[in-house]
Amino acid sequence: MEKFRVSRHFREGVEYPVITKYKEIPIRANLRLNWTDDEGRLLGFDWGKTHLRGAFSTLDPVYVALSSDEYAVTSVFSNLGKELVLMVETFSEPPDFVNRRSVRVEPDEDNPVYVDLFIEDLSIATTATDISEFGVGVSLNKDEHDEFIKAVRDRLNSLEKDENIDIEISVTLPTCGKVVGKGRLRNFIGKGNDVYVRLGFEVSFGKKDKDKIRRYVITRQREIIKSLRMVE
Repeated sequence: MEKFRVSRHFREGVEYPVITKYKEIPIRANLRLNWTDDEGRLLGFDWGKTHLRGAFSTLDPVYVALSSDEYAVTSVFSNLGKELVLMVETFSEPPDFVNRRSVRVEPDEDNPVYVDLFIEDLSIATTATDISEFGVGVSLNKDEHDEFIKAVRDRLNSLEKDENIDIEISVTLPTCGKVVGKGRLRNFIGKGNDVYVRLGFEVSFGKKDKDKIRRYVITRQREIIKSLRMVE
């Protein structure tokens, strides 16, 4: 099999959209490619005047757009000095967060978004890992919420084709107050060596409640961007 060469896919001197997410916000920078290294599958980009470098120091993948429907999936090899060096792992379609219909943010740990979930005769109180106008994500510790997680899993196993799990959801925002809606379970994913379970809900909120969430998301997005600029 012929060895993979990044130089066949990327042209030095060309500017590419380089995209990642930080606290659930998509961060995009157009960076010029200085050099390629076929042996290490490395790409060396000029940071230029990018003011959001802190977003590219996370463990999340970084995507380099080759076209509207093809992206290189990379990991950060080095982000020090004047260059961002990425290692190409594979190629894929655009990541989900690029095409979201609304902005999703990760709440501030010091000012959490509280979430109450109700299913059948069970209820739990927890905090959101992310929130948008159309959905809420939570991460549950199996030891703390074993009964609730089991109830959800049992419901999933008993569902017929095209059936969904509907859950009543109450969300308390730090500055905008409480909103309520009807949630539909969209994902149920084990995390952290199966210690945690991430639940993602698509939620239908009323217009006034959706406006409250929109105000919160806009404010939180500004806070996140400001925090990134401060670490430059």
